[in-house]
Amino acid sequence: MVFLDVLVNYGCRRWLHKEDYSFDEGEVSSSSKPSQYPLLGFKDRHLEDDYLEYLVVASRARIILGYVTVILLYGLGPFLLYWPYYKESIWLQDLYRTWSDEQKEDFKEGRREGTFVKYFPNSTRVFLVIPCLLLLMFILGLVAVVCMYQMKRFEKHRTWIFYITPAIYLLYMAFAGFLFAYDPKVYNNFFGPVSWVLELIFVWASPLASLFFISLPALVMFELMIVFVLVFLVIVPLCNPAENLWNLVGEARDSCLIQESVPEYVYAAVEAGLLSPPPDAPPDAGKYEEMDIFRIVSPIILLCVLVVCVLVVSVIVDITNRQSFISKKIIDALTKQREKTLLQQKKEHENLIHSIFPPMVAKDLIRRQSSKSLSKVNSEIGSESFGHKNLGHISIGRSVAQMHQEVTILFTDIVGFTAMSQTVAPQQVMEFLHELFVRFDELVGRDSLLWKVETIGDAFMVASGLEGVRTKSRELAISDPSSIGSSLCPATAAALFGKSALAEARTLTMPNSMQCQIRAGVHTGDVCSGVVGTRM
Repeated sequence: MVFLDVLVNYGCRRWLHKEDYSFDEGEVSSSSKPSQYPLLGFKDRHLEDDYLEYLVVASRARIILGYVTVILLYGLGPFLLYWPYYKESIWLQDLYRTWSDEQKEDFKEGRREGTFVKYFPNSTRVFLVIPCLLLLMFILGLVAVVCMYQMKRFEKHRTWIFYITPAIYLLYMAFAGFLFAYDPKVYNNFFGPVSWVLELIFVWASPLASLFFISLPALVMFELMIVFVLVFLVIVPLCNPAENLWNLVGEARDSCLIQESVPEYVYAAVEAGLLSPPPDAPPDAGKYEEMDIFRIVSPIILLCVLVVCVLVVSVIVDITNRQSFISKKIIDALTKQREKTLLQQKKEHENLIHSIFPPMVAKDLIRRQSSKSLSKVNSEIGSESFGHKNLGHISIGRSVAQMHQEVTILFTDIVGFTAMSQTVAPQQVMEFLHELFVRFDELVGRDSLLWKVETIGDAFMVASGLEGVRTKSRELAISDPSSIGSSLCPATAAALFGKSALAEARTLTMPNSMQCQIRAGVHTGDVCSGVVGTRM
């Protein structure tokens, strides 16, 4: 995420941003998922930023494990390879500085081609400092990553880890390529001219095995593998100071084909019938051509397979991580939707309690039920109670009695209601009462001092000046000074309600075609409010 990703995320961000995907409750669907570019991530670049923040947190253990692994592999591999020669190289450099110019030229001519000592004999300390700096770079990278995870000041910048980590690996490959180019080639004495491929696999490429642990985005892994191929399989072999390393492969093959001829005693044993001909070749072939080709090419094939495996694994891991991220987003959206629904149900439930009971009773009920789980509340009260279906099953729990001073009670009843109800259908009576009491409810709602106690047959009972209602009225007066009742005494509020109720009743006609008339009675004094029994 050093070159390509910076170009993608910053240089081409405007052109790559093709959609604004949202996981809101109206758009969450298992079949509808955000679209993606191959290797480049989501087409919604804001969503891609969220994914990187999610990935860097989810991959914390894997990234730290990757750094620990690369330190161990590098420390036990390339670093340990050069450490035994440190004192010898320092001594050789000091000795070289004491020689004359002629001795120095003779020393250079006696060195093997392509080695650092042949071209820079007076700078062997620098050549040995590079492995130490690489080890220190990996250690500092681990410290930086741990600090970014632990310190809160970097909490919003943790995605920098996806820039720091690839940069460290790119620097390693650059310096490792330099060291590999001027390597003493000591492995040639054991494995022949193509030993540079084996050295590349088991020495210089071994620290890159830690990439299997680090969950980097697929684009980053693709960039790292491109750089690895360019450095170790193109630039270093073709521009090697000694010679083109790829030519050694062909020379080694020709040399093996010439030297691996079948001895004469093998011919004699085959002709005498004591030995069968060599496999896959006639006795007179004299060469094990296929075996030699495979022996020479197999390390190269192995290296290419390792590169492909890293790319394939990174793509599979990236796809899995993105699917997990989408699933998490969907779950979070559904959870928020569920929480919103539950809060709405809770609000409706509390409003229903307040509409049924006086404020003190309602607050006590809500306070006691808030300690219960929401599932238990739903099972006790029932979601159907919001439709006034199971109101009779609301458990009051205990008696709540309280004295109120100077409360005004108002009763209304309908003139001629008993005679009218005996001459018309019950359904018509209920419809008439509903229309009348709805209008009364609207009048009660206009004055914050009033509280509808209950309806008893055709009677409508209102209380004005209850302590809890007065407190609510004072709060309403502070927030809305223009509200009705904010500056009235309870008796006046009740009287005004009665006057308005008389006027509203005269606008209605009873089912028996008679004009509706009501009577209203008012009294002020001390009252005691409470709830008796355990059920409505």
